[in-house]
Amino acid sequence: MKSRTMAVAAALLLACLLTACGKKDTAPAVYTVGTDEVVSLDSIMGEGEALLSSVDAPTEEAVAAGIETYTYHYRQMADPAELAAEYISVLRGAEQGFAPTDELNQQLAEEPNLETLTGAVILEKKSSVEPAEGERGKIFRVIVAWSEFAVAIDTSGSTSGELVQKFVQKTYNVLKSTESFFSKINLHILQCDADIQEDVKITSQEEFDAYLKTMTIKGLGGTDFRPVFAYVDELRRGKEFQNLKGLIYFTDGYGDFPEKKPDYDAAFVFVEDEYNNPDVPPWAIKLVLQKDEI
Repeated sequence: MKSRTMAVAAALLLACLLTACGKKDTAPAVYTVGTDEVVSLDSIMGEGEALLSSVDAPTEEAVAAGIETYTYHYRQMADPAELAAEYISVLRGAEQGFAPTDELNQQLAEEPNLETLTGAVILEKKSSVEPAEGERGKIFRVIVAWSEFAVAIDTSGSTSGELVQKFVQKTYNVLKSTESFFSKINLHILQCDADIQEDVKITSQEEFDAYLKTMTIKGLGGTDFRPVFAYVDELRRGKEFQNLKGLIYFTDGYGDFPEKKPDYDAAFVFVEDEYNNPDVPPWAIKLVLQKDEI
């Protein structure tokens, strides 16, 4: 948030995570930030369409400093991008009066893309809070965001455990910086050699930190990439993934690839010192890193 605007922000997270479906009785009709109000996502949803699972509120110190940000976490929706688009349309209507902007509070020259599997849209309008004399006017900001991702780790005998841990940390850091408006995501970290050895679901920074501290490499057998893709398909059929953004596979490259292209992006990451330039299918993204880049 830019200090020159002293923007007041309410952030909304739309993430499809597996949980019981239904609306809580305490779901708000409006989101309130100071004296500003905006109609809530719950007010436009049908019964059981999604679940307000948690709300992150600012500390007293943050409020005293004029930084009042709330994050509302929603789960188990059939199509998060579609629901996000519907909500954004309501916010842009005459009654709510929001307009899409960039991070510098400039109105967008083009319409935001609402048909992606992951994304974020910033919407702003003038705050009802009157600025003190000599101060800039404040802005009421709402961020609508949605995302899902999967990370697979080759834990065959030829893969270094130390490199795996570094890769997991780097990948999470990249995801956080790319999806800069997310406080939670739906991320599955899969370990696989010739079979699935572990699936750990990460939805917050705290869960990731705890996972990294206790992470152990499991498997150390042969390498087969196909079980991961088959397992991800199972997760999608079970609605654990509603709108999967993509799969990142960290490997030394010696394994069997699926014959058919999945209907999501898949990237294979190699370490230059640990492979002999293996071929990947035409549909796969190939990335080669130096050890010191991990």
